[in-house]
Amino acid sequence: MKRILTVALGLGLVFGVAATSNALSPSDFPADVAAGGIAGSRHNLGAYGVHFRADNSDGNGGTTEICVFCHTPHHGASHAPLWAKGTQSTTYTAYGTTVAGTFVADSDIGAATLACLSCHDGVNTIDTLVNAPGKGNDGSNNTNKVDFNWTFTEDSNTVSDIIGSTRLNIGTDLTNDHPVSVSYEINKASLRPTSTLLSDLHMTSTGFTAGDNNEGDSATTTANRWAVKGYINTGATIGDLLRTTANRVECSSCHDPHFSNKTWDEVESTWGGEADGDGMFLRRVGGNSVSGVCRSCHNK
Repeated sequence: MKRILTVALGLGLVFGVAATSNALSPSDFPADVAAGGIAGSRHNLGAYGVHFRADNSDGNGGTTEICVFCHTPHHGASHAPLWAKGTQSTTYTAYGTTVAGTFVADSDIGAATLACLSCHDGVNTIDTLVNAPGKGNDGSNNTNKVDFNWTFTEDSNTVSDIIGSTRLNIGTDLTNDHPVSVSYEINKASLRPTSTLLSDLHMTSTGFTAGDNNEGDSATTTANRWAVKGYINTGATIGDLLRTTANRVECSSCHDPHFSNKTWDEVESTWGGEADGDGMFLRRVGGNSVSGVCRSCHNK
């Protein structure tokens, strides 16, 4: 019987960088470098994963691939982003009406958010795919996706292929989370103009400082650099974080599943001592220190 996935302790790797007891400094992620690190992160679900992995060593099946849990180069469910998870039948309850009066209907949940929920809703298994890794698959699973029922382990303990951790399981009720698939309206919730250059906002514990995009990495002053379009991008605007022509905020506005952002000094001691939080995969270098993720959009 499958058991519930729990958050485990342990040490991991940033892609190509040995893990240490301390998070990296934001200065280790200079402008224009690739925002990578998935191979050494918790999103590496293959047999070589750091903690949670498809165990193909016991004859029960698995894979050494990393990308296959979300993407496939052939016979995908759609052309973008070469999606391997198929169409979800799960029903989600959207935020509804925000304090500022913006309404989000259940049918508004966007594709970028559904992509995250395809694992993090606690309903869909992470090994339900339309195309198995390796050669020979003809894409016949596209309309009838298959749970491959692989064996998964977390730090050598057999676990479920459904996310059960309270922290990692968002669930199907989205009313207690930050609104997603919500329109970004600058006349509400103190939202900044979408043309605002993110790197122009220098966060401090008391407000913002104008300056020269310094590389500050202390807890009280942090250069505001974000992982956008695969790079640490100093030319990105708030608008670059939004999705669709409706300028909607999605999960991917704040999180990049490919970016192992270990620059958040708080992360190693957050959530009861979890050693590998990957900076919550937040796009902002330095994570949410001084609430920089929130205040990049909300002028508070």
